[in-house]
Amino acid sequence: MWIVEDLESAIDIVDLVSKYTSLKKSGVNFKSNCPFPGHSEKTPSFMVSKSKQLWYCFGCHKWGGPVKFIMDIENCEFKEAIEILGNFTGIKVNSNFDKEKFETKKNLYSLYKDAVAYYQSALKNYPEMKKYLMDRNLTTETIEKFHFWYADSWLNLYNYLRNKWYDDALIEESKIFLDVRGRKDKFINRIIFPIQNQRWDFIALAGRIVWEWEPKYLNSPASHIYDKSNVLYGLYNARNTITKENFIIITEWYMDTIALQEAGFFNTVAVSGTALTEKHLSVIKRLTHKIYLCFDGDNAWEKATKHSLEIMKNKGFEVRIILLPKGKDPDDIIKSGKDFWELISNAVTPIWFYIEKSNFNLESIEDKKKALSELLDIIKSYSDNIEKDFYLKEISKLLDISSKIVYDSFNRVRFPKNNDEKDDEKSYVAKSEDIAIWYLLASNSDEELKRNIQLLKEHITFLSPNTNKTLSLFLENGNSKVEENEILSHLELNEKEKYRWIGLKIEIENKEKTKEVIEREIIKTATWMNKEIYKNKVELLKTKMNSWDSEALKEYSELIKEAKKLWMK
Repeated sequence: MWIVEDLESAIDIVDLVSKYTSLKKSGVNFKSNCPFPGHSEKTPSFMVSKSKQLWYCFGCHKWGGPVKFIMDIENCEFKEAIEILGNFTGIKVNSNFDKEKFETKKNLYSLYKDAVAYYQSALKNYPEMKKYLMDRNLTTETIEKFHFWYADSWLNLYNYLRNKWYDDALIEESKIFLDVRGRKDKFINRIIFPIQNQRWDFIALAGRIVWEWEPKYLNSPASHIYDKSNVLYGLYNARNTITKENFIIITEWYMDTIALQEAGFFNTVAVSGTALTEKHLSVIKRLTHKIYLCFDGDNAWEKATKHSLEIMKNKGFEVRIILLPKGKDPDDIIKSGKDFWELISNAVTPIWFYIEKSNFNLESIEDKKKALSELLDIIKSYSDNIEKDFYLKEISKLLDISSKIVYDSFNRVRFPKNNDEKDDEKSYVAKSEDIAIWYLLASNSDEELKRNIQLLKEHITFLSPNTNKTLSLFLENGNSKVEENEILSHLELNEKEKYRWIGLKIEIENKEKTKEVIEREIIKTATWMNKEIYKNKVELLKTKMNSWDSEALKEYSELIKEAKKLWMK
């Protein structure tokens, strides 16, 4: 496609890749550690050829040109990739191209870049403001790295931008000014935190007041180039370390992120004046699946943490919560000299967090029951069985309740009985066919599955056309866990979940039992099956014999002989 050729010929691939990872010269090429999520390495194997406009990773064997690089690193489709490259180059990329909107975005990026240059220059003229930053333990390197500004004047910035040939309409669209006609900078007398996107473009501002004015913090509103629900502050500096360390620390405020990055935790970001959103999670998932929440230890943090945990549920993330002392933030911890790695190491799971922050008195039996009920309702909403199993074990440990009680309670919550069902559990759990299936599902390997199926085949004497279809399929075809999944794929979701869950339950109950003991349990199950099928056959044949069915009498005699051999009569 000509558009791809135009885009790739207009881009220096070294400059493009350098936006996402640090490249070092290696002969005529450049190299770095692989920047893609899921590929962690100590020795650089990712090579970029400036002359050929190609990249290749000798570790994960991905390769391509600029478009393919953007698709892989941004985890996006082709159309989005060429739009991103279009923003880099200014080249029109599709027939629906909105030239006016594109020009506005392009000019806003340029305006913010010039505003940064002005305000950085202004900071140098106010040594007391630089001292204010240095007193907060910020180094000159950090001040430059995060592009701190100082908003010093009502008019100077406006005049500076006008001299750069930006018109009033664009200046107003930048949302830097309260009123363009009054030329009033809304961030006046504030230390400015410029906000950048992942491509290092300046897109918005956050200001912190130096004196005792309100509001303490002020953020840019949404614009053509800024959507706070999609932006994580500091990600432009953090993404390489996030991929390398394979986890991300998320804080509430800009200074928390800056303090932690200053202390060496470069995989730290902050939400930009909003709660964690689905869009944030989409960005994070391209880099890692491990998230550490680190919100301030005040009254609002509990609500923010619970919100974050809720939206991360069933998204494939492994989540931990870093607990801070009440009233303290990460900046306070770093200043105190406490080892922040210790807090990371002691980070807790969501279930631990819910228990710790509840008002239940776990010394009270009634409160312990209520806590268990609430926690099981939470676990019920998780879709992954391994995750559910992990949390159920943790509940057992933290509430000091036996695992059997926890699992049985969860089973009742997960599969509640209908009003018209008998209370007698035999109506549900006593069917030996179901128990046999459960034991097969609890098999941990292909070898164990084959052995258990063979045991059932050897000891099940009586089979009938009414034998459970799933069990029949297992006995005929279930030679591996792959085939097991294929058999289960034909079941209704509720049935599938029932069998998987009970299989897991049996595995938990039998975890201390030896292979020989489990085999005896399976043989016992086969014996129960024989008795149940025998009983049903006898009743059926007796009904037929009452109708003078000669074949039924003959079949009944054979059945009795077989039963005597098995000592069932």
